[in-house]
Amino acid sequence: MTISRTLTTTVLTAGILVGGTTLATVPAQADQAPAAQAAAAQSSAPQADSGTTASAQADDRRAAIINRAQTWVDQGVPYDMGAYHPDPEGKNYRTDCSGFVSMAWGLDDSLSTVTLPDVSHEISKDELQPGAILLKGGPGTEGANGHVVIFNGWANDDKTAYHALEENGSLGSVAHDVSYPYDQDDSFVPYRLNGL
Repeated sequence: MTISRTLTTTVLTAGILVGGTTLATVPAQADQAPAAQAAAAQSSAPQADSGTTASAQADDRRAAIINRAQTWVDQGVPYDMGAYHPDPEGKNYRTDCSGFVSMAWGLDDSLSTVTLPDVSHEISKDELQPGAILLKGGPGTEGANGHVVIFNGWANDDKTAYHALEENGSLGSVAHDVSYPYDQDDSFVPYRLNGL
């Protein structure tokens, strides 16, 4: 048995207005799959600058980190290396400095100053942006031997002080200004979360 069909030509009109003036019209075959029709329409449409989109997404992620950290600051969560407190979604994190960063970064677990470098990478002072950290970490910083704070912008034009969010042993969750790199302790190094 032979089945025959007649192909008809249709016109796919992509109603994409760019700057309020351009209308793209693309001819398509009637038997084209919808995905092929969409790809044809997209190929005639102007492409967004992926660098701008990535930059905007990174800015959104940085803002989310600061907002998450601010929730503990607003609640005045006390410092305790053995206690846990929920993030805005109800997931519990340890209430010490690295647990605070783990919560703000939205990590699966509370890491330590020893293990935070496993999910981040060292950056230069000039690359610091909100959501990055200053870390006295790595091997040998177990327990109270290390510390970490979240960077939230420069406090002065000389870049000698910055706005920090941290879970501090004597202050609890706090937002305050700190001298760079951390109260003049040069063992603190800037890091950024991988993928940010």
